[in-house]
Amino acid sequence: MTRVVVMGAGLTGLSAAYHFHKVGVAAAVLEKGATPGGACRTTSRDGFRFDLTGHLLHLARPESQDLLRAIGVRSALRSHRRRAAIALGGSVTPYPIQINTYRLPREIRRDCLLGFIEAHLGRPDPETQPRNFLDWVLTRFGDGFARHFFIPYNRKLYRTDLAELTTEWVGRYVPRPELADVIDGSLGLYRKSVGYNATFLYPREGGIQVLADAIAAKLPPLRCSCSVRSLRLAARELVLDSGEVVPWDTLVATAPLSHLAEMTADLPADAREAASRLRAVAVVNLNLGVRGPAARREHWLYVPEERFPFYRVGIPSNHGRIAPAGCHVLSVEASVPTGARVPPDLRDRCLEGLVELGLLRDPADVLTVEEVRLDPAYVIFDAPRPRAVAVLRDVFRASGVMLAGRWAEWKYSTMEDALWDGAAVARRLTP
Repeated sequence: MTRVVVMGAGLTGLSAAYHFHKVGVAAAVLEKGATPGGACRTTSRDGFRFDLTGHLLHLARPESQDLLRAIGVRSALRSHRRRAAIALGGSVTPYPIQINTYRLPREIRRDCLLGFIEAHLGRPDPETQPRNFLDWVLTRFGDGFARHFFIPYNRKLYRTDLAELTTEWVGRYVPRPELADVIDGSLGLYRKSVGYNATFLYPREGGIQVLADAIAAKLPPLRCSCSVRSLRLAARELVLDSGEVVPWDTLVATAPLSHLAEMTADLPADAREAASRLRAVAVVNLNLGVRGPAARREHWLYVPEERFPFYRVGIPSNHGRIAPAGCHVLSVEASVPTGARVPPDLRDRCLEGLVELGLLRDPADVLTVEEVRLDPAYVIFDAPRPRAVAVLRDVFRASGVMLAGRWAEWKYSTMEDALWDGAAVARRLTP
């Protein structure tokens, strides 16, 4: 019988195991954490529930609804229309900024509108490919939008020169309006919902862990608290921290590609060199349980200005019951280079920034704090990335290792994508 092992019980790994199970393939699932979910987990502290950064389920495929019903979780999820905003120039304006400058200070609004018109008039031939992400922003949105939002926000998130980023990842994630839309948006006349995240699903209570738990409940028992020490490609074996050796015929790997390369004992030299070219940033997620009602009604806010250490603040208690009565949750996200230490003053600076933005009335209202780190969190799409990923993918595949999901495939994707990435690899490997 073919031995199938799934490494990682995040959404991709759980979905792969679920789809294997549906066709009678017994896949052993190994998860280093104490509970399933991977990055899609919820922790509990002092009556508060904290997700590991913002996890909202945006659905673009009709068949996703059927999958959620089959898993048995759809009725536990509530649909929301996005309430997101950008905090900029002492004001807060709805997201996306491209069509919502009307609440910004007049000077910023003028810069954005004038820059977009100039870029529109000088727009390159549609067949002309931008040299990099910075070039793409300047030619598509103009200097004003670039200077006030796109450059500082993405520099804060990716911690790199934006001229080093490619445009592979922008696709559906950055709405590109027409001139009339931008003008309407400067006057408060634009009313359409845009973007892949215009609506989302979230558990009515319990946090995003509900989704992972629902899939896990459909499977044979998982092996949690089961950390992999090394991979041996030639022998097709995993060595666990306990010393146990787990053989495989097919291994579905969902762990970060950089980590997989590092733990592979017999990785060829060219693949190890390719792995050295993979770049990413880590995210420090500061979860705060706060006394009193939330100061704002948004689900999350983007914060591009450099004086604030965080790039995004979520208010997940505005879309789910995850806080005790009379309290709310703030989810603060700051990025650091992968492997770098967290600045010792980060927490204090975050609290000061939240007070300045009016999201926190008084630091004394913070009843509990949970700090988590996702490393890697966001892949850096630079020029070496495609070739490096291809080299590693081919080496692993030749030894029966299938890379699946956001981090193993070293890409940017959504929770919905994770579910279908798992389904796709299971279908590819079964009759």
